[in-house]
Amino acid sequence: MVNAGDISIEGIMAHLEAFQAIADMNGGNRAAQYSGYNASVDYVVSVLESKTNYTVTVQPFNFDITAENTAPSFSQISPTSVSYARYLEFNTLTYTGSGNVEAPAVDGGDGCSPSSFVGFTPGNIALLARGDCDFSVKTDNAVGAGASGVLIYNYEGQGAFSGTLGSTKPIPVFGISYDLGRSFIDGGETPVLAMFSDMSVETVYTSNVIADTTTGRPDRVIVVGSHLDSVPAGPGINDNGSGSATNLELATELYRNNVTTQNKVRFAWWGAEELGLLGSEYYVSQAVESGEINNIAMNLNFDMLGSPNYFRGVYDGEGADIGIRTGCVNIEGLLTNFFDFDNLPWNLTEFTGRSDYGPFIENGIPAGGLFTGAEVIKPNDFRKEYGGLANTAFDPCYHAHCDDIYNIDQEVLISNAKAAYYALTSTAENLALDFWLTNPR
Repeated sequence: MVNAGDISIEGIMAHLEAFQAIADMNGGNRAAQYSGYNASVDYVVSVLESKTNYTVTVQPFNFDITAENTAPSFSQISPTSVSYARYLEFNTLTYTGSGNVEAPAVDGGDGCSPSSFVGFTPGNIALLARGDCDFSVKTDNAVGAGASGVLIYNYEGQGAFSGTLGSTKPIPVFGISYDLGRSFIDGGETPVLAMFSDMSVETVYTSNVIADTTTGRPDRVIVVGSHLDSVPAGPGINDNGSGSATNLELATELYRNNVTTQNKVRFAWWGAEELGLLGSEYYVSQAVESGEINNIAMNLNFDMLGSPNYFRGVYDGEGADIGIRTGCVNIEGLLTNFFDFDNLPWNLTEFTGRSDYGPFIENGIPAGGLFTGAEVIKPNDFRKEYGGLANTAFDPCYHAHCDDIYNIDQEVLISNAKAAYYALTSTAENLALDFWLTNPR
């Protein structure tokens, strides 16, 4: 049996119960801009300080965010008069700008390049399909074409949604259902729509939690990260309590088992991932500025490890830039080898920088990790391997109030946690880690 230590589902679930209790006592969420996140930081620090001898640091940083002055609204003026309900039929995206817009709404495709807006009339509202690029790129391209507002419609079969734009925008940006978006485009007559949002910019002060082992080469650091924050809509127990609780179990088990770490391990719990990878980006920017980036050998990232309608996803290292591809593929191989040994199915998943490994690979640090699915509908061929529900998202409660303690599949969570521990100990004990990361297996 490959080494998975004494990682236990009971230990991970105890941490998840604590995160749920924190959310319950703090307005139902653990979002970076609210008190539930600060309580989550305190909890992680208390566990680390009571159960390990690691050097624990709370790394402060701040960011600007938009806050509502008054509630937003969305309606159709013509060809029919309809008022749409917030949350049910539309939602604002984080960092949406202010505006009081009445204008025709026209199809802008996916909005991922300026060419999507050839012939676009300035002042119109842009109707954009979700996918292929991030929300910020879509919005910036629409703003560049003169759009007065942006409506991003969801994937087929999915409803109104929220997300982050990564930085403040000058116009209203709402997320709507697929059906509503397509009805505007396919209805035959160009609709005139009204969008209203009234926002102000506030500065939020928050932090990352960093914990370093006291042994191991300081010039061969393995950063093991997970984001600690939720979205404001819910407790974030799968996204990403599952990754953060697993990371905490990895940290305490590594210490309890007295693993000989030839390479220093740096456990990290990132803040404000849900607002655009802000915590990990800040950490990496400071590492670049100080030169510490040269001491970081690799990054493991664990984000959403217990989706209830899961697949067992391993980041596809072949998707990495050529300079770090070998290292990424080798990390991938550690994880897939563990699953193969346990006769567990797995699939490769996109390696696009969507989670907190993004700032690392952008700065030439090889990375790898695990993922069990979010808002995308589970394909039929995945059901043959994993079971689950047809025509349903991997996580039906993604970014929703129901992402609570009952939104966890414990079977996939423990298998992922054991694979993570195997990858961690294999690399932490590797005397030739730099060679291993640069030579194909």
